[in-house]
Amino acid sequence: MSSPFVKKYRPRKLEDVVGQAVTVQSLTNAFKANDLHHAYIFAGNLGCGKTSLARIMAAIENCLKKKSEPCGECDNCKSILADKSIDVKEIDAASNRGIDDIREIKKDAEFNPIDCKTKYYIIDEAHSLTGYAAEAALKLIEEPPAHVRFILCTTDPHLLKDTILSRCIFFKFNKVNWSDLYSHLCNIAKKEKLNYEEDALKIAAKAAHGSVRDALQNLQSISSYVGRGQELTYEKAKEIIGIPDERLYFVLINAITKIDVPGGMQAISELLKDGKDAREIIDGLQNHLRNLMIVLTCGKQLDHFEFMEDEIKRLQHQKDSLSSKNKKVDMVLKWLNLLYDVNKGIIINLDLQMLLEKFVVEAILVKRRIEEEE
Repeated sequence: MSSPFVKKYRPRKLEDVVGQAVTVQSLTNAFKANDLHHAYIFAGNLGCGKTSLARIMAAIENCLKKKSEPCGECDNCKSILADKSIDVKEIDAASNRGIDDIREIKKDAEFNPIDCKTKYYIIDEAHSLTGYAAEAALKLIEEPPAHVRFILCTTDPHLLKDTILSRCIFFKFNKVNWSDLYSHLCNIAKKEKLNYEEDALKIAAKAAHGSVRDALQNLQSISSYVGRGQELTYEKAKEIIGIPDERLYFVLINAITKIDVPGGMQAISELLKDGKDAREIIDGLQNHLRNLMIVLTCGKQLDHFEFMEDEIKRLQHQKDSLSSKNKKVDMVLKWLNLLYDVNKGIIINLDLQMLLEKFVVEAILVKRRIEEEE
């Protein structure tokens, strides 16, 4: 049985890392100049490649063939990339966050590596270290043994002590652009000989919100749901990932444009059907209005943005249906501002359906006011 896509397609070389060109280039240059620092901070969202890149670094430095990329064939590369090396240790600070855990690392760090040239300690969720543990970690990072390198991975770098931040080389990992994720999924789908609709993989990429790992998990979920040999369709992808139907956003805005309150309420009911996540719905509606704003303001340069062809046609049609002559952009911006109030309501646990119904009525009032002003 084949490995899950996340494990099977985990990056094993610098060139495999998706969407982190600046960090990869900086580390490539550091290896070429033999100018590695003893401690790094990799900061970024979950699933963007922090620990994978840390392991690749460890494999490059300890590769027995001394190449610019892990050879993947020597014993060191194989054990490091398979997470089996006794000299490269990944520690979850969320579970091992006390001072005793840091003392254990300090004690272990004093011993020379057994198989490798340099020991690596990859501390995941490093911001979770408690006060005393963070102090102990600081002392260890300040004066590490010559054969030791630390990589602190974190989703919340602002929670790290300033003294730790000041002693490490900091790399910010980007959310990966959905078009890069889509290209990555297409390559994997071809390798796996999957039969797919392009829009199905676009859903998997968009729903990942910049996470390579989530994109791969989405592809795995869709593939498992439809069954081996079956086509990965847009409809099946939408069902298994559980995202709102993007077409409903067009229906909702059309209802507002036509001052059709019942139609708007019906669209909201459809969006909320099957217990869809509130955050997904609001993010989707915000993104739809953002796309409409881009079509209104950048109509001749849409190639710079990541729209599907049919999406451009529908957005342009919706743009033309806005009855305002000169204040279409102003209207859309005011609708976006109304959504900020919806977000505030979600934070204090107000009912989502009520908040969205309120948005529909207020958006219609905004439209009327703008028309009266014209």
